[in-house]
Amino acid sequence: MLPREIWSDGRKIKLPSLRHGSPNYDYLMYRARYEVTHCLERWLKVPLDYGQTFLPAAMMLNSYEGPVWMHSDQKQEIGDIRKVVKQAHTARKLAKKAVKFEHAKKQREADVELACALNLMKDLPPPVSLWIENSTCRTSSEWAELFDHIHSLFSEYIYERGGDSGHLRARTVAIVVRAAFEVHSEEGITLGITEQVPEGDYGKCVQEVFSWAGVPVNFYRYAREARNLTVDDPLLLKYVKVLQENYSEQPSPPQGPIVYEVR
Repeated sequence: MLPREIWSDGRKIKLPSLRHGSPNYDYLMYRARYEVTHCLERWLKVPLDYGQTFLPAAMMLNSYEGPVWMHSDQKQEIGDIRKVVKQAHTARKLAKKAVKFEHAKKQREADVELACALNLMKDLPPPVSLWIENSTCRTSSEWAELFDHIHSLFSEYIYERGGDSGHLRARTVAIVVRAAFEVHSEEGITLGITEQVPEGDYGKCVQEVFSWAGVPVNFYRYAREARNLTVDDPLLLKYVKVLQENYSEQPSPPQGPIVYEVR
C-alpha cells in the first residue's frame, strides 16, 4: 500500500523507501486515504466534507471490491490473485489432512501439516498474510474454514472480472476521480499528455492520486478510459450518486464579530 513514487503537478517529487508489510496495515490504509483526500481537495479546490470520512478515497481503496495490496513488487494484480487462490487451495488441503490426523490421534503429524499450511499463507503479500497473523483460529478445522473462505473470495473475484484486462484497482480509482470532478468541479475533464507529463487538472490529479494510493501502473491508460466514459455510464453514475448524496458543504464563515448573549 505504500506508494512507490509520489507525483505533484506533473513532477516526481520523491521515491519512498519501501518495507514489505510495514508498518501497520490499518495505519497505511488511513494514511493513503488521508493523502488521496488532500490531493483531491487541492485539485478540486473544495473541502471534501463527507461526515468526517474519506469517502472518495474509501471507494478507491475498498477491499470489499477487490484486494488492496501492500507490497512494492506488484505489477498486475491478476498474478497476485492467482497466487492467493493456488496457495489457499493447497493450504486448505493441508489443514484438512491435519484434521484427519487429529481424529486418528496423530497430533505430531497434524502439527506438521498445519504448520506447512500456515507457512504457505504467511508467504502471501499483505493484507492476506496479515489476516493469517491476526486470526483467532485455534484448531485445524477453524484454519481450514478460513483458508476455504479466502480461496472462495479470490476465486469469485477472478470470475467477476471475467476477461477484463488491466488493473481493476487503477480503473476504479480513475473513475472515482472522474466522478469527483463531475460533482465538484466546473472545469472540463482535461487530460492531454506530453512526454508522459499530464496536462490539465484532471490528468494531473489522476496521476497524483495513483501515486498516493500506491497503484503501480501508468496512470494515462486508465485516466483516458475514465475520461471517455459517457455521462450516463452506469458505474460513473453510481459513484456520482454516492458522492452527491453524502456530500455536505461546510457553512460559510460568519461575517463580522461573533456576539454571545449571556443571560
